[in-house]
Amino acid sequence: MPVSLSEFRDRLHRKSHEYFVFGFSRREDAKRRMFYGATDALLDAGAAAESYSRAINLDPGVKLLACYGFLQALYVQQDAVQTLSLAVGLPWHPNEDERLRQIRDTRNRLTGHPAWAGKNEKPPRLSSAIIPDDDITQDGFRGHVYYQDGIEDLEVDVSSFLKDNDERLAAQMERIEKKMDEAERQFRTKEAERPFVTYFDNTFSYLLQRLNCDLGDPGRVAQAQSHARMIRDIMNKVQQELAERRFGSTITSYHIERIFVGLDLLVGIMSNGSSSSNTQPRFDLIFGGVEKNINLLKNIIFDIDERLREPIR
Repeated sequence: MPVSLSEFRDRLHRKSHEYFVFGFSRREDAKRRMFYGATDALLDAGAAAESYSRAINLDPGVKLLACYGFLQALYVQQDAVQTLSLAVGLPWHPNEDERLRQIRDTRNRLTGHPAWAGKNEKPPRLSSAIIPDDDITQDGFRGHVYYQDGIEDLEVDVSSFLKDNDERLAAQMERIEKKMDEAERQFRTKEAERPFVTYFDNTFSYLLQRLNCDLGDPGRVAQAQSHARMIRDIMNKVQQELAERRFGSTITSYHIERIFVGLDLLVGIMSNGSSSSNTQPRFDLIFGGVEKNINLLKNIIFDIDERLREPIR
C-alpha cells in the first residue's frame, strides 16, 4: 500500500529527531526552522484541506471562504514540500510536475493572485475570476476565469485535487526521506570508525578500581593520587572529543563536571595525609558518587556507539 503524504510527514519528523545529522549541534538554525516549519505547515494545511466538505454551509461567504481556503491549503502543502526539499539539499519545485502546476495555477487564477496570474507567461495572459455561489457544493466548486480573449471554466473536484496533490507530494517526500537516510548512513559509517568505548577499556576500569583506597596505607594513597590524575586526563579527552565531534550534550556535561568535582574532593582528602574514623567513610561516599557518574556517562557514550552501528531503516 502506498505511503500517504501524512505518513511521510510523520516519518520525516521522527527521523529528524532520531538522526545524528539533524541534531541541534549539526544543523544551522535557519535550516532547522525551515524543516520544522515545513512539517508543521504540512500537518496544518492537510487538516485544513480535508475539512472542506464539513465547512460548507448555507452562508455564501463561508462557502466562498472554504473554496479559498481549500486551494490555499494545497498550495501551502506544495510550498512546504519544496521547503523540505531545500532543507535537505534537493532542488525541486512543484511546477516540475504538470498536475501540481495545474493545481497551483487554479489557485492563482481563482483565489491566489488573480490580477497577476499569468503575468510570467509568454505572452502574459492576465485574468480575473469569480466563484458563483450556485457552483459551490460539498464535492467541489466551479470558477469562471475571464481572459482578454475569452472565458474558461475551472472545475475543482475536491477529492481528486486532494488525491493528486497527496500522491505527487508523497513521491517527492520519498525522495526527501532517501536523501535524509543516505546522509545519516554516511555519517554513521564514518563516525563508527572511532568508537568512544575505547576510552573505557580495561586500563580505565583498573584505574577506577584502584582509586578507591585505604587512607591508612601510604603506598595505596600515592597510587590512588596518580590514578586520579590519569582518570582526569581521560575525562578531559572524552569531553574534548565529544565537543569536537559534536556529540556533547547538557547531560554529558553534567556528569563530567561532577566527576571533576568528585576527583578534586578525593585528591584533597588524600593530600591531607590523615586518616580517621570520619575521613574514610567520607572518602568512600565521594568515590561512590564519582563511580556512579562515570557509569552514567559510560551508558550514554555506549549508547552513542551502539546507535552509530545501527543500520538505517
